[in-house]
Amino acid sequence: MHVLRPKTVAESQAETTRLARRLFLSPRPQRMLFPILAFAFMESYLLVYPAVDAGRVAVGAVAIALPACIAAVATVPVAERLGGRMYFRRSFLLIFVSLILLGSFELMAVGVLTAYAIFGGVTYAFRIDRVAVLGYGAILWIREVILSATSNSKHLRSLPAAALHPVLGLAGLALFVPGFGLADVVIALVVFALFFGSAVAYAEIAKRPLLRSFGVDGLKLLRFTLDHYTEPEESGIAELEGFFHSISVVARVRVGGLAFRTAKGVKALFVAPTVHPGPMGYVSGSDLPSKVARGLSDLTPNVLVAHGPTTHDENPATSAEVQKVSDAVRALATTAEYGVRVGRSCRASFARASALAQAFGDVVLIVASFAPNPTDDIDSATGHAAVQEARILGARDAIFVDAHNCLEPGVGLTLFGSQRSHEIIQAAKAATEAALKAPKDRPRVGYASRRGFGSPDQGIGARGIEALVVETGGQRTAYVLFDGNNMVPGIRDDIRAKVSGTVQESEAMTTDNHSVNLTMDGFNAVGAVLDRETILAQAGAAVTEAVAGLEPADAAAFAGEIPEFRIFGPQSASRLTTSISSTMAVLRPALYVTLSGAIALGALVIVLF
Repeated sequence: MHVLRPKTVAESQAETTRLARRLFLSPRPQRMLFPILAFAFMESYLLVYPAVDAGRVAVGAVAIALPACIAAVATVPVAERLGGRMYFRRSFLLIFVSLILLGSFELMAVGVLTAYAIFGGVTYAFRIDRVAVLGYGAILWIREVILSATSNSKHLRSLPAAALHPVLGLAGLALFVPGFGLADVVIALVVFALFFGSAVAYAEIAKRPLLRSFGVDGLKLLRFTLDHYTEPEESGIAELEGFFHSISVVARVRVGGLAFRTAKGVKALFVAPTVHPGPMGYVSGSDLPSKVARGLSDLTPNVLVAHGPTTHDENPATSAEVQKVSDAVRALATTAEYGVRVGRSCRASFARASALAQAFGDVVLIVASFAPNPTDDIDSATGHAAVQEARILGARDAIFVDAHNCLEPGVGLTLFGSQRSHEIIQAAKAATEAALKAPKDRPRVGYASRRGFGSPDQGIGARGIEALVVETGGQRTAYVLFDGNNMVPGIRDDIRAKVSGTVQESEAMTTDNHSVNLTMDGFNAVGAVLDRETILAQAGAAVTEAVAGLEPADAAAFAGEIPEFRIFGPQSASRLTTSISSTMAVLRPALYVTLSGAIALGALVIVLF
């Protein structure tokens, strides 16, 4: 017997992420002109069928194509004049899709009537201009739904732009079809009103899940999200951050890090905030490494922002909140005790987990990984437990880093209390114990970065690759940080093998920067697009350059909390995922009911009158 199994949280989140794969870049307007003209000729021929009159077909094609092209151009200024957002690419594609819909109505009508003429033994002498009216009504439906979702969610403000094509098309139809009089126009307007009402009903159904869960207009949120995919601008970012701020809660978040200082000043900062670099693009905490580094540029340009133990629930509500991270790091780094001795790094494993630990005075840096076993974020509770274990072992404090370096789509989070959480805590505990026992010496430190070799579309954020090499007691340890969102399996191990001839110990990490997720796929880990050879070459070069720049430096370790920090809040990411999934679940049946109902009522009006 087949048993229905409910989706796990990870599967639901992966399914929501895969929605981005349904997005695509609209073709350039000039590429749509020929398809529009071709469909106009086909639909004109269907209107004069079964006659074969090339001149008449050409006139009809103009009567269909000209209103379509005028509407394609005019939709943009009309929509924007009424407070919406529209692009010519999107407008021309919408016209093409609309003509496909119109042609479908005509083709079905001609097919049915031809079969009736053949099998009924009658001469084909039917007019299908009213079927075309029904088709233009369906065009109004699809334009209103799309424009209310992508341009302006207020229906009366999106209606003028949505009605351009159907109204102009109706005018062309009236001029082309003999005997198409005032009564036909009135009937057409009644049909249009029915389709508009149906489109409004469909849009209202689509709003409900997010409206119920968060009190926000789901279509408006979709519009701002699409705008951010299309053209990231401050206005769209502000609107999205306004929503995230409305659902946020106040929390205390932890930030820890290392500072290295020479006679010239601060050479490098290594920071691991318990703040998640999401949700997407450049909104809120996304592009966290660049935002934090900009806020610390007065201290040093060399700021490595690693991934702390955190999930989407700890996304900063707004970009302004991220400045609090920079301010806290500055305060902690400037008051920290410099000149601490540094021990050799030590690695330990437990089941599927491994951890690399290194003591900076009585503070231990712990970098945890499940590679080569895929996993996503390690939650803050697991990180907190690992820090507590380090304190029990004798450390004054610990800085926990989620290496975030091995991922496959659909893999879930590491949540406290799970088997994976236990494994990572035990691995961190063993590595910490060994690190605290290791002899300590004054370190030499080197830093290097490689940028410009990859773009966000290729999984590489603005800060590229950064390498921090710490040499102490005859051992060199390289911390290689990619400004990206995780790695495909195997990349991390190849990087460690690549640099093994230059350093004795290493770990490859990612920042989890969500600016690289602003793609049409939704999965853009390091190595998913950019070729492995480039990744390894750039990582190797960064480590080699960092080793070449080794110099004596005073080290300091610090950790503290940021009060009054607004984050998404517990379960907010899951609630948002659930609401989006609920929206997608109701869209298909709602489409069938509302559109088929409008078609049936429209056809009834045409038949009765």
